[in-house]
Amino acid sequence: MSARARRGIRVVLVALGLVLAVAGLAAARPGGGQSYSGGGGHSSGGGGYSGGGGNSSGSGGAALFQLIYWLFQFIFNYPQIGLPIIAIVIAYFVYAAWKQHKNRDWDSGPPVELARTVDANRLKDVDPDFSKSLFEDFAFRLFATAQRLRHSEATLDQIAPYVSAGARAALLARAPTGQPVQAVVVGAMRTHAVSIPDGDDANVLVGIEYEANVTVAAATYFSVERWTFARSKAARTKPPNPARGFPCPNCGAPWSARDTGTQVCASCGQVVDNGRFDWVVTQVSVRSIDQRPPTLTEEVEERGTDLPTYSDAASDERWAELEQADPAVDGDTFHARLTLIYNEMNKAWSANDLAPARGLVTDGLFDYLSYWTTAYQQQRLRNVLADMRIEKTELAKVDKDRWFDAVTVRIWATGKDYVIRVPEGSLVRGSKRTERAYSEYWTLIRSVARKGTPTAEPVCSNCGAPLAVTQSGECSHCNAHVTLGEFDWVLSKIEQDDSYRG
Repeated sequence: MSARARRGIRVVLVALGLVLAVAGLAAARPGGGQSYSGGGGHSSGGGGYSGGGGNSSGSGGAALFQLIYWLFQFIFNYPQIGLPIIAIVIAYFVYAAWKQHKNRDWDSGPPVELARTVDANRLKDVDPDFSKSLFEDFAFRLFATAQRLRHSEATLDQIAPYVSAGARAALLARAPTGQPVQAVVVGAMRTHAVSIPDGDDANVLVGIEYEANVTVAAATYFSVERWTFARSKAARTKPPNPARGFPCPNCGAPWSARDTGTQVCASCGQVVDNGRFDWVVTQVSVRSIDQRPPTLTEEVEERGTDLPTYSDAASDERWAELEQADPAVDGDTFHARLTLIYNEMNKAWSANDLAPARGLVTDGLFDYLSYWTTAYQQQRLRNVLADMRIEKTELAKVDKDRWFDAVTVRIWATGKDYVIRVPEGSLVRGSKRTERAYSEYWTLIRSVARKGTPTAEPVCSNCGAPLAVTQSGECSHCNAHVTLGEFDWVLSKIEQDDSYRG
């Protein structure tokens, strides 16, 4: 065999190894990590600060080209070598495709085109107190609560002031009917429409598109659905409330109807399901739904890491305004807080115990992460994140309203990401030796009333005691509620790089 042919064999084997190694990378970590498919960003500058080093990406395309070239050469000149190799390659990709189809999970992508995000801050034109952070938290919690209560008319009546009769009927009819929902995970939520009609008596409308997992009757259903929220043009956003329930939207008393079948509050006597006092869901429409059991043990390809950053054009200007309003916040101090949250959350996630990181994330995000740690525990698994570190960050968006500052940062990070079986420690997925790079968009919020240097240590931002926070979000030492950003930046959202739309 010629020297050129021997060189070709080496290229084939190296390229084949690279292709198989790249294809076998696992995806897990807090926030999902598996791709939704679709999405995609647009290129823009931006970033009032940056941290870490550069982001490297592989060159598997060149290796794949050489692999194909040499395979054809060998098939022609040395069929006894080339044909077995190409048979192995074909068999592998057929098996990988079959396995991906067999074990689809909620992040493998919906069969419908997802909406582009529109700016909900337009509502400030009619409601100066409007807060995108508060509204998204409300929409997130109402969706999850409504799903959990949809098994009967009586249970759904508990949120009747916020979900119209027609929307409740649509939820009641959702198959399998009459079955209690065990878990709800909102994987993505975006504003796809905002309507502000003329006339003082009109209702403003906001359309929210959800991607979600709903587990019911031992099966998990992935859905893409759109909910329409309506509210009187004269209504105003209420101040943040750590209680976070669904009381009477007028008087705030625990909800109880005066008469069966009506939405008249027993305490204040007002009809409250018409959007006069707060948002009410007027329509629920399902765009796509199918059964997809959540998968914790299968390899899922990472996608989106090399996409350009989807950055808001005003991000630099708004970051400068934030620094001017609070000189103690700059790129370094904010990055230190971000790094603390990243490290503490990854440690808690790896231990299958989120309690140590409870004070660093909002209540809604904590509920979401808890779903996955519980799923790991139930299957006697643990997702280990070792040597995790942020390598680079880029500013994507800065938002400000009467109540909150919100900063969205794209992070590029890497580390060892693998799943083991408990208690024996056998490897189920991923690699204990090979690091895996990824990127995500993280949104942190803080009360606009709070100023000062962000805390970079795992302590209570109010009293300074070691961080220990109850399930309901209060510091175990000073009893202050800390998970709504009252005293420092907390993580409110993790969004995947190929689904983020601003």
